[in-house]
Amino acid sequence: MSAHDAAAAPGPDEEVTVRIRTHPALCTGWGQCHRWAPDVYPLDEDGLIGVQRLEVPGELALHAWYGAQACPQRAITVIGPPEAYWVEQQRRRHEGRRS
Repeated sequence: MSAHDAAAAPGPDEEVTVRIRTHPALCTGWGQCHRWAPDVYPLDEDGLIGVQRLEVPGELALHAWYGAQACPQRAITVIGPPEAYWVEQQRRRHEGRRS
């Protein structure tokens, strides 16, 4: 992680707000984003991503990241902390469930 990434990354317990940008022309209707984050990624009547830009509150940010990662077409961009932050959040969440 570079010094720039470290400065941009919030602390491990800090809840972040992120923005998402979808690329509807890339969406082919797999629906994986909706499967992982139905409150973030609504689908239209054709089963395609129903938003183009959205600010996501902190309590849904990790789910927004899950949904973006699950998209086989990479039709979603999460604008926020670097990838390492989300991987760490996922690890911490998983460890919390085992406790």
